[in-house]
Amino acid sequence: VAASRRVAGTRRVELEIGGERQRVEIELPVDHPAAQKSRVAFRPRRWKLFPGA
Repeated sequence: VAASRRVAGTRRVELEIGGERQRVEIELPVDHPAAQKSRVAFRPRRWKLFPGA
């Protein structure tokens, strides 16, 4: 977990994945225990891709 912030009734968590530490943002319930520097396993049900900068 690289960053976490609360947005309305959800928590948006930025994860660093892979050897190049690409960033992925996922939404979790507010009460999920995801914290800085922890690990989160997930399986996306829907997603959007955005071009890199």
